[in-house]
Amino acid sequence: MKSSIQYGNSIIRFTLQYADRKTLGIQVHPNRKVYVIAPIDTDLKKIKAKLKSKANWILKQQEFFLSFHPLTPSRKYVNGETHLYLGKQYRLKIIQSKNEDVKLKRGYIEVHTIDKKDTLKIKYQLNIWYTNKANVHFTNLFNNLLPIAKTFYPQKVVLKHRWLKKKWGSCSTKGQITLNTELIKAPKKCIEYVIIHEFCHLAYLNHSKSFYNLLDKKLPNWRVIKHQLEHFMV
Repeated sequence: MKSSIQYGNSIIRFTLQYADRKTLGIQVHPNRKVYVIAPIDTDLKKIKAKLKSKANWILKQQEFFLSFHPLTPSRKYVNGETHLYLGKQYRLKIIQSKNEDVKLKRGYIEVHTIDKKDTLKIKYQLNIWYTNKANVHFTNLFNNLLPIAKTFYPQKVVLKHRWLKKKWGSCSTKGQITLNTELIKAPKKCIEYVIIHEFCHLAYLNHSKSFYNLLDKKLPNWRVIKHQLEHFMV
């Protein structure tokens, strides 16, 4: 059975199972799905009330697992396929040409390439284009948000980005923030959220209560933005 509860601006969806047991169990799996195992004949209202009492913990667990799961699926790099850039959808237009180039044009990402059937080459060209765009936008957003980090971390902070398979960003003990280049496909506010999230790791290299208290202070609506990122990059 599938159901959901509302907690602030977040909706927590869960799968409910009944079993011969005395207590109610709540599990958050690495794919961020919530599973509830309840004693037989437990009233649904009581189950939802229990979930609401644990909602903050559930959201924190989902946030933790989210940092390890970029969700953008694989692409085929063919004409008409939808690709994202800064939160907007664009159709891919493959144009055979002697000159290689990638550019935005009237709702399309145009890839000018020597061989329209060489999808590996098209993917390479598009990823180079995304990387160049990330160089510009990530740097601007990082510099604009850097004063937030300086309120609690006076040391030098360095920004880098690269294609990551398992997380949106990371933070080192030496003050280096690394963003997943894939984020260039997300809305700017989602990129800002990941940057601030990693800033907070400069103070706490974990997902402790102190970390979340700092994140709540620096970006009070982070849960809403996290939810948008989670459901946008699919």
